[in-house]
Amino acid sequence: MTVGTTPQDGVNDRRRAREERGYASAAAPSGDRLPRAPRERRPMLAVLAVLLIVGGAAVAGLVALRQDTRVPVLALAVDVPAGTEITEQMLTTQPVAAENTLLVPAAQQDQVVGRYARLALSQGQLLDTSMLTDSGLLRSGTVAVGGAFQPGRMPASGLQPGDVVQLVDVADPAAPSVVVADARVSSVKASESTSMTAATVVTFVVDAAQGAPVASLAASGDLAVVLVSRGTPVGSD
Repeated sequence: MTVGTTPQDGVNDRRRAREERGYASAAAPSGDRLPRAPRERRPMLAVLAVLLIVGGAAVAGLVALRQDTRVPVLALAVDVPAGTEITEQMLTTQPVAAENTLLVPAAQQDQVVGRYARLALSQGQLLDTSMLTDSGLLRSGTVAVGGAFQPGRMPASGLQPGDVVQLVDVADPAAPSVVVADARVSSVKASESTSMTAATVVTFVVDAAQGAPVASLAASGDLAVVLVSRGTPVGSD
């Protein structure tokens, strides 16, 4: 007697056939294996990753563009005292992003050489036009005069080119008198003497009429120096 096949029998037959071929039923997993969780899609993370990539590329582009706009400007290769004439050997160049500033382009070096430092400048300092003047400390109607000073005859903190000082006659300690009220320090140099009380040699710029009296007092050792103002820019007095 032949028994009719039901639809359920067909389903069971196909399931057994898949299991025999090594495929587990998606509807009824075999054994104790758990069904895999469906893969979650995270569109927001993908969008964020794209934004980060695009943003990084934009920043890199801006940096490259900024570097491309840098231009070489003049800088100081050495320390330059106030009132010193600028020479080609004192200058170097440095690339910077200089737009609408007073910095001097390297191409304009010829407009800097021969001018004077208005104030003391340091090695590596970028040069701008406000630091320069057309005349040095020694001008028409002035002279340079020097003297050697022992400790006690000048400020313990020392002097610097550009300082404004008083030159005082101390031949009579009871009645000192100011010989020059506003002399300019042009240069300062330590004496080559090996003595513990080695003198400091200082050059001053004074009016021509005051040169001889100052030189006489300096030679006799009766000249003292009083600091009035430190590092006053050249041309501001």
